[in-house]
Amino acid sequence: MGIGHWALGIGHWALGIDSLPSLSASTQGIVRTGYGALLLLTLLQALPEARRFFLSEQWGGYAESRPGVDAFQNPVVLPALLAIWLAAATCLTFGWWTVVAAVVNLALCRYFFVHMRWKGVLRGMGAPGFYAYWLGLAVCLLEYTSQHAAALRPFALLVVQADLAFIILSAGIYKFTAGYPRNEGMELGMANPMWGYWWRYYLGVSPRHAWFWFLNQMAWSTEVVAAVLMLLPPTRELGGLLLAASFLFILTHIRLGFLCEMVALSGLYFVHEGGLVDGWLGGPIGGGPPAAVPALPLDAAGTALGLALLAYLLLLPLAHAGLAYNFYARRRLPGTLQAALERYTNFFGIIIWRVFSVDLINFFVRVSTEPAAGGTRAVVAPLGTWPRFNHVGEMICLASLFTTLKYYPSQDGRFRDRVLRYARTVPRAPGDLVLFEYHRVAKQRDGFEWQHVADYRVDPATGVVDEQILEHGFSPRAAHAVSPVHEGVTPGSYAPLSQK
Repeated sequence: MGIGHWALGIGHWALGIDSLPSLSASTQGIVRTGYGALLLLTLLQALPEARRFFLSEQWGGYAESRPGVDAFQNPVVLPALLAIWLAAATCLTFGWWTVVAAVVNLALCRYFFVHMRWKGVLRGMGAPGFYAYWLGLAVCLLEYTSQHAAALRPFALLVVQADLAFIILSAGIYKFTAGYPRNEGMELGMANPMWGYWWRYYLGVSPRHAWFWFLNQMAWSTEVVAAVLMLLPPTRELGGLLLAASFLFILTHIRLGFLCEMVALSGLYFVHEGGLVDGWLGGPIGGGPPAAVPALPLDAAGTALGLALLAYLLLLPLAHAGLAYNFYARRRLPGTLQAALERYTNFFGIIIWRVFSVDLINFFVRVSTEPAAGGTRAVVAPLGTWPRFNHVGEMICLASLFTTLKYYPSQDGRFRDRVLRYARTVPRAPGDLVLFEYHRVAKQRDGFEWQHVADYRVDPATGVVDEQILEHGFSPRAAHAVSPVHEGVTPGSYAPLSQK
């Protein structure tokens, strides 16, 4: 028995696992094909926005200009990168050269959606970008092990399942602590033109309506329950299907790009080979237990991958526990451990998934221009209109600009740099200012009200940013009353600026 199989045996013993999960080739193929198609749609949808999304600020983009960034995100290199990326997505969709395509896609997803997360206004395209990377990593692992390290494939599948379960558990716990049980969550996004598809209808629905309460309780509890089920061998499939069903509902109401479809698709990784659902998807029905994979010796690459997967699986709960300690306890680990935690989690893109929480969705921003000497404001485009203000990436940009004020309230320089970078991409006449109108989504007795509470006038030429608070007592730097948000040290860290 080679060192790779020995490592897997140690993993079984350490984790108390009696049997590894199994996945039919047909279901794996469905996920790969579906992911390829959704990735292709994601890239095609982003093409009209490519100049802003994928170039550095030196060429009119959202990315912070740095030597390493400028080398890739420039008008000469970017078209080639996008062509390669589109080709990789096409190959995954049609099953051509899938390992090579998966590796190429993973490298590009990691660069744009993880590496660039803290280096640009786009924020790695937020949760949709993060999940495109995560599912790309899962597809890559399973395609590679299926073709080149078959004995390792069940263990790779286990790591994929555990990783997703911890992501969803983290998201559910955050919603629980961030107001969802107190009916502060979904309703704000559904009445928000930045996020909701049906905001015109929901504006007139009472915030106390039972429908909102039901959705909020289901949002946090479904994620927690699904995650626990996905971690337990007898209920893995049920957890994955519960996750898939919940996100299929969400996609009908909330603008999140193709995030919901990708999450629902990843739930199929929990479908047990030879089971009823696998049969519906085209796998074997009633064929008995899956055939055992021959214990062939792993080559050097397979051995290294097996050891890396084992290490990642063992460190996974510790990494999430460290982030939770930083965020919820508002404490930092001892110096070396804190630095190691942040390097590790940032390298692998491990985060507290705070998507669709109260501090992100209780406001929206309209963008206008106006002459510096005064005059008529001109709205750049209404929220929800193509091409710019209908893309989830643009909503993420606008939201992340102003959550900077909440996440780093004493560090005005961060907000100024980011809002200037964004303002310079706004079409305007020479000498015009860019105006950001900050609107709060406020609850009333019988519906919701949009309250214009602040203006931010930005002069891209001089770099001056003027803040004007329009409502006495309002502070854009204050977290919501039910929010656990506190000021962080720096992007990429959940460690507090000051400890309790």
